[in-house]
Amino acid sequence: MEPTGEDATAPYFFLSYAHMPRDGLNNGNPDLWVHRLFDELCEHIRNMTAHPGAPGYMDRSIRAGEIWRHELAHSLAGCRVFVPLYSPRYFISSWCGREWTAFGSRPARYRVEGQRGLPSAVVPALWAPVPSHRLPDCVREVQYTHPELGERYRTFGLYGLAKLRSFRSDYQKAVLHLARRIVEVGESVVVERGAPDGLAAAHDAFAPPVPAKPTTGRSLRISVAAGSLNRLPEGRSPDYYGPSPLDWNPYHPASDQPLAQVAAGIAERLAFRPDLREFDHTADAADGPEVLLLDRWVLRDAEHRARLGEFDGSDRPPTGLVVPWNETDPDSDEAEYELAAHAEAALPRRMRQGRQACRPAVRGVPDHRSFSEVLPHVVHWAEGEYLKRAQPRPPSGPSPERFRLCDPNSGDSRGSEENRGSEEYRGSGESQDSRENRGSEDHRSSGEGRGSEDNRGSGEHRGSGDCRSQGHRRDAEEEDRDEQP
Repeated sequence: MEPTGEDATAPYFFLSYAHMPRDGLNNGNPDLWVHRLFDELCEHIRNMTAHPGAPGYMDRSIRAGEIWRHELAHSLAGCRVFVPLYSPRYFISSWCGREWTAFGSRPARYRVEGQRGLPSAVVPALWAPVPSHRLPDCVREVQYTHPELGERYRTFGLYGLAKLRSFRSDYQKAVLHLARRIVEVGESVVVERGAPDGLAAAHDAFAPPVPAKPTTGRSLRISVAAGSLNRLPEGRSPDYYGPSPLDWNPYHPASDQPLAQVAAGIAERLAFRPDLREFDHTADAADGPEVLLLDRWVLRDAEHRARLGEFDGSDRPPTGLVVPWNETDPDSDEAEYELAAHAEAALPRRMRQGRQACRPAVRGVPDHRSFSEVLPHVVHWAEGEYLKRAQPRPPSGPSPERFRLCDPNSGDSRGSEENRGSEEYRGSGESQDSRENRGSEDHRSSGEGRGSEDNRGSGEHRGSGDCRSQGHRRDAEEEDRDEQP
């Protein structure tokens, strides 16, 4: 009889691993060696237990961009043991982080009371070595080296042992010990069944701490014009979309995070407060700079083209434009030039501004790494354009008192200066008449000089006025040329 909380139909263990992206060079299975490990573990579990259900579960399909399937959620909510396959790629996968959180939220207890330590049904396996400083805080307390597996296991991991023929016996020994550890934990720890929606609602346990909100209060609107599973663009695979445009992931499967979330993280690192929105051409202008992430595939829809065209013709501040375009996407080969022409026709003004801001951003950003490099340039350009047109906002409250060089309560000090000057005048040995005569001569000579200088100054002033007017005419002519399509 199964203990309370256990599901006899659920798999004995759940293998959590990071999918390897396809490189496009061959059609082979990039996760072939993980599949072999899983099959060998299942064979051992069948021989070591009398579990009526499946010995194990692993997701053999690409998950990014899809809704969580019932089979995967059911297996994770009911399995006895959780086996994460540690590798450098594992700890940057948000899906693996969610699987870790979903299993960790299930209450665990020892089957026999009185045992020491906290009960845990997590049995990590080292697939490829990971530097200790790269381990997230939530996994540092979990033992994963398994000293009984030997030094080669800690040095090369299961992948290294499997790939080298000379290490074949070490690999077989490591897999057998891992299977025994899974059974040992599964028979000694009971994990209550998890909620059916536990996986969908789980957060990424490996995500870095959320940075403090910027104190500047600067807001950056990030609008996403993309398709969704409910409104899939014509000729497009559903693998790149989710329930809403904010779930769009054009760089699947190399990236497993929606592009809007990637952009929000970049905005926070630039000290902005991101405001993520689905594209709406009727929305009010943003209270700050704005960036539009454009999925060119939606331009095959006439209604989308009309909305984007109306947005392009509106009297809104310049918007930064970024056009992701996955070079490894098999759907993109034949549609690139067609969709690029649609973008030029629907958004001529934004495309022209986009080339001025950052030409690679509108030409097509080929991968998620390039996107992280391009977006900051577009954001800074959009911020500059917004500040050129923003209305000044003086701080609230009374205005500060104007700065003065002297104390206003001390009176005018010019009288004392005049008295001191007259004393110096009387104390000199020169007569007042001689001073007056020389003063009149100085006055006449200075008057003549000043008149000629005034005449020259007026001529120079007229000349500089002509230069400025010519400069204005040149600026106006250049602006007229820039506005021509």
